[in-house]
Amino acid sequence: KNYKWELLVLLWLAFFLNQADRQIFSVVLPLIRKDLGLSDAELGLIASALVWTYGLLVPIAGFIGDRFSRRNILGVSLVFWSLATLSTGFCTTLIQFVLLRGMATGGGEAFYAPSANSLLSEHHPKNRSLALSIHQTAVYFGIILSGLIAGYVGEHYGWQRAFFLFGSFG
Repeated sequence: KNYKWELLVLLWLAFFLNQADRQIFSVVLPLIRKDLGLSDAELGLIASALVWTYGLLVPIAGFIGDRFSRRNILGVSLVFWSLATLSTGFCTTLIQFVLLRGMATGGGEAFYAPSANSLLSEHHPKNRSLALSIHQTAVYFGIILSGLIAGYVGEHYGWQRAFFLFGSFG
């Protein structure tokens, strides 16, 4: 019986990282611009690549989540986007950012929500709304705390270390 609440805690932590990883780029963007000399259009392309990739893959992720082990999908997704986030700290060119930050991170994150929401709904049939709403709070904690942490790390230790830190947590 406690499993369903342990599952919620684990998925909350994963969703926290999902949202935190997504927020890092926006927080350290001025440092990346200064360090690598990327234009606003190039930085916009990087951010857009993540959203486009995510948006295009979410329906596919839902289809796959209905046919395969959601637990395995979640594990692979978390490892994949965390490695992509960690690797983003090594980026020095626009194409590297588009591939690692935009496509790999966005692609890995796209497979999280359909399987997580389905798994939570399955294990919380009588309190589904409560479980899903608690899970959703990870979005806001991820955005707020990653902004503070990534901003501090980026300012004091370099933008790369913000990606290394959050990628390592995954």
